[in-house]
Formats: sequence, structure tokens, C-alpha cells
Amino acid sequence: MTLTSLSNMPNFHVIFWRHAEAEDAAGSAQGDEVDLRRNLTKQGRRDAAQVAGWIKSQLPKPWTVISSPAQRARQTAQHLNDYPVIDPRLRPESSMEELLSVVSEFPREGGALVLVGHQPILGRAGLYWITGCDQQFSLRKSGLLWAVERSREVGIQRSLRACVSPDLLGD
Repeated sequence: MTLTSLSNMPNFHVIFWRHAEAEDAAGSAQGDEVDLRRNLTKQGRRDAAQVAGWIKSQLPKPWTVISSPAQRARQTAQHLNDYPVIDPRLRPESSMEELLSVVSEFPREGGALVLVGHQPILGRAGLYWITGCDQQFSLRKSGLLWAVERSREVGIQRSLRACVSPDLLGD
């Protein structure tokens, strides 16, 4: 690939979107069967719809939505796409390496990528992908990090495009 062709490649957009508020599941542990079946609350459905509306108005198409297998993440993702791709590498107890492998394997000419997953790994992975800094980064429920990867003559550059939570979007 030449330097000219690198600079002509389209920007690659990645959104790291935390699932919206879910029902409590007393006595469950993160990633167990009871935890994976938790549904969104009424507020969670409202927030997911609001953030999905914002994403639809801002993110260039085409996009692919990939969700954790947990019910709350799938329900959040379905506000953006009726049939999100389900990937176990986004499950609640996944590692940062597993989650980032989803991003690294995604074809750069495939449009934008929206990952719907869980804290604490989603925020940490998003921060790491953008900056290379391995630190905790907390995303509020239904909050997101939107990053853009650009190919430039000097190499790959990544930048933060937006960090949004539902309370910033108003009613």
C-alpha cells in the first residue's frame, strides 16, 4: 500500500457503548446465567433509545452493531439495529484483549463499528484503543466513547470524537 493510498482510505469510526440501566438480580455474579438474563429497566429503554437516536443522527453509514450476549446489552443494541451481531468476546467477564480483538479483526473498509458491552472493561478498552493508556475509564450506563482512526502519511492516528451520556442529550 502506498502513502497516497493510505491517506485516501476512509476514516474508521468505533463506538464503545455501555449497555443501558438493567434490572437488579440479587445474588447473581457478573457473567452467570441470572446476570446474563437481566432486562433493561423502563429508564434503561428510554436512555438506550435516546442514545441510539443520537448515534443514528451522527454516525456515518454503513455501520455494524456487535453486542455482548447479555440480554441487557442486546436490548440496548436493538435500539440501533434490530439484529445486532452477538459476540461472546464482549461478555461481562471478557478481557480487554478479547474485546479489542473484535475491533482489530473488523475490516477497515467495512464502515463504522458499534460495540455494546459492559463496564469496567468497555471503558478501559476504549481508552486504550484511543490513547494506548491502560487505565480504568468509567462510562455511565448507556454512555459511549466514539473514536476515529485515520490513516495518514505519518501512520495511523486515533482521536476521540465524542464522549456522551444520556443525561447530556436532554429529553
